[in-house]
Amino acid sequence: MIDNCNFLPPNTIHLLLDAFGWSYSKSNDYRNLDNINMTLLRADFYPVGHVLAVSRKAVIVCDGESLIEYQDEIYEDVQELIDKFGISVIDKFSSWKFLSEKEWTVKKNGEYVHSFSSFKDIKHRKKLRC
Repeated sequence: MIDNCNFLPPNTIHLLLDAFGWSYSKSNDYRNLDNINMTLLRADFYPVGHVLAVSRKAVIVCDGESLIEYQDEIYEDVQELIDKFGISVIDKFSSWKFLSEKEWTVKKNGEYVHSFSSFKDIKHRKKLRC
């Protein structure tokens, strides 16, 4: 299930963020049904306002709204899915259909600079002048 876009092996996210010039703050880990630990990368797994990484001048923070279709129902947050189906619903992530996604937003002095929904699109801190 680790796909390097939505999930990473634990204790590696700080390396990814460091490579792009950011200081890791905090992320969520999950142990799946196969007993594999992973770090959840996708912003939809976090509450709005969660700080993932920082620099001296800026932060990467979760922002936006989720709309997820799963088993012919619409959910506004991953937590709703977890509340209804249990934490193991994350193992069925590939069957979720995202109608709207949260994003990781880079803010400098509280102002929007850049956003990305996939770590494939993260920009180096220096390119953003953060």
